[in-house]
Amino acid sequence: MEPHLSEVLARTQSAKETATRFLRLDSAQLKLGVMCTIGPMRFVSFLSRFRTDNPGIEITMIEAPAARVCELLQKGEIDIALVARPDGFAPPLQSQPLYRERFLVACSAGHPFARKNAVAMSEMDGQPYLSRINCEFYDVLRDTCRASGSRMQGAFRSEREDWILTMVAAGMGVCFLPEFSATIPGVVVRLAISPSVEREVCLVTVAGRRWSSPLSAFVRAARQYRWPQAEPPDADTITAPGATVT
Repeated sequence: MEPHLSEVLARTQSAKETATRFLRLDSAQLKLGVMCTIGPMRFVSFLSRFRTDNPGIEITMIEAPAARVCELLQKGEIDIALVARPDGFAPPLQSQPLYRERFLVACSAGHPFARKNAVAMSEMDGQPYLSRINCEFYDVLRDTCRASGSRMQGAFRSEREDWILTMVAAGMGVCFLPEFSATIPGVVVRLAISPSVEREVCLVTVAGRRWSSPLSAFVRAARQYRWPQAEPPDADTITAPGATVT
């Protein structure tokens, strides 16, 4: 009986160690989908805090356009997503607002806009526009410009933000950028106003889906974290349909 009992004891001890690691979230995995137009400036401090509090959770970040991130989430290929959409989220997706950010006009250091404190939408008329293909708010921004009497002239389009920013820095045109996007040397940003447009970045999950322990810890931490906010929006700020201002 001794070999049999020794094996049972070893298995019992292994099960206890596995349970302990599970409770401590050791060697746990979490897949986070991130919309590719979201900059890291507002998120890295939270991730650093989360890592300090949950050192056993390894996060895999998957970057894609908004529609693709939502598709991966519904298929169960990622656990949670960081997304902003002008039309909100249809069931079974459910969102938790984190922070909002306004849109800026990006130009070169030698552009006339660089000498201004802010750029009115009407001043975009006739400007060569460098289009960020994955910008989910492009239609909202275009329609806002048209309502202000301006027409943007398409010059270049690219999925790669670094190409667009490099062309902006070279003086080849202007573009809209979310407020907390990363930029490169030579790019100047100014708040777009009259009216301004903002988006709300949300943490998105699937309603009714059972949460793993790492996911529960992540959502709990995100809800408790004090997200730095932008300055209060101007009176003429436009909030895109489906977005919620907090």
